[in-house]
Amino acid sequence: MTEPTFALLIDGDNIRSSLYPEILRAASHKRLLSVRRVYGNAATANGWLQEAHLRFIHSGTGKNATDLLICIEALDLILGGAVTGIVLATGDGDFCHLAHYLRERRMPFHCIGTENLSQRLRKAAQSYTVLPQSVPNQNTQPISAPPVAAPAAPPAAAAPTQNEKLRTALHRLLKTAPDGMLPMQSVNPQMLKALPDLDVCQARQGQTWREWITAQGDLFVILGTGAARYVRAAP
Repeated sequence: MTEPTFALLIDGDNIRSSLYPEILRAASHKRLLSVRRVYGNAATANGWLQEAHLRFIHSGTGKNATDLLICIEALDLILGGAVTGIVLATGDGDFCHLAHYLRERRMPFHCIGTENLSQRLRKAAQSYTVLPQSVPNQNTQPISAPPVAAPAAPPAAAAPTQNEKLRTALHRLLKTAPDGMLPMQSVNPQMLKALPDLDVCQARQGQTWREWITAQGDLFVILGTGAARYVRAAP
């Protein structure tokens, strides 16, 4: 029998490039990854363009453009006979339709994501892997030292800045939001309710919520356009 071949497709709008080594390890049980592609907006590729082992596919800036292109190319690879199964790295529950389609045709579909991996997608996929969180090295042995005088009490922790309060509050809201996503139009009323004693406009220095969220580096991800824009925690 011919050895099964798999396509590794990565949702670059949803998964950060620093996770690529972990993704490869998680996909290693699929012995032949004949196709390796990452999809996303080239203007906000977040390191994926520098990954030489992958083919970067620019999906544009339209609403759900990356998700639609991944589904089209996954079906093209399967129906064209280029591969016999799909390994998808994402966290987006919208790929449930693709998972159902492949399962009904007995085509292998394995999903890889972080702890934010959609519960709906976990149930729809044939199998899934949640990438482990990094842990400190525990192999270092303690070094004996002569007794010394007790150290002075550590200084009290500095009070969180206003910006840190905003970050913490938004993370808490996203943890309880459906699929970890919050509509952009709901951010302001939800944050005002979560931080009643804080002037949130002053705390974000007059920026709009979109500007402030973008300025937080890789802590959050904004997806969609117009009224359909929403925010989620970065994978």
